[in-house]
Amino acid sequence: MRIYSLFRMATMACVALSVLSAARAQLGPNLVVNGSFEEPISDNQWRFNPATWFAGQSFLGWTVTQGSIDIKRRNDSFPPDGRQFVDLNGSPGIGGIAQTIVISDPGLYRLSFAMNANFRDISRNVLRTMVVRLRDPNGIDLHNATYTYDPLRPDRNWDFYQVDIAITVVGNYTLSFTSTTDDPPINDTGPLIDDVRLQLVPEPASMLALGTGLVGLFARRRRARA
Repeated sequence: MRIYSLFRMATMACVALSVLSAARAQLGPNLVVNGSFEEPISDNQWRFNPATWFAGQSFLGWTVTQGSIDIKRRNDSFPPDGRQFVDLNGSPGIGGIAQTIVISDPGLYRLSFAMNANFRDISRNVLRTMVVRLRDPNGIDLHNATYTYDPLRPDRNWDFYQVDIAITVVGNYTLSFTSTTDDPPINDTGPLIDDVRLQLVPEPASMLALGTGLVGLFARRRRARA
């Protein structure tokens, strides 16, 4: 009897963890508009739209909040999602972008994005830094953190970040990315961002209940066969 109880407890834990992992993988739709910066199509002609965008200007989903930013287009597989990404230090300018996101349902949301650095001036040992914020309708920061990329690291791979944020109030939230890389020699080669997402995480409690129910069903079937 004791062995069966231990087996049942272990099975319950495994099933619960498996169900929760599946729930985490099945996130809600991405609420960020143009999170991979595929529009407008950049012509890589800096200092002019549609490649460079200046403070006060807007492109699909985003508004430039300071300085300028560059939308860079590559025809290879360099960007993590699509063919375009944003350099937060424009041509020239120490820039930032923001987007208003409508949250209709309270819950746990996952903010994720990819970060890299412009390597045109790789000989300069200057860290690329940016601040990422998510503000609620009252202007209170739910997330406010500085992220860093070292351009002299051995590889040039993208770093992928994710953070889960509890949102309890519906309304308009502001997501922003702002460069803090202000070394004058590199004011046009800053931190790169791509694949920005804000997605609802399925409620763990309901999935855990489902997992427990499955274990109960399994246990009953096992007793019936005994």
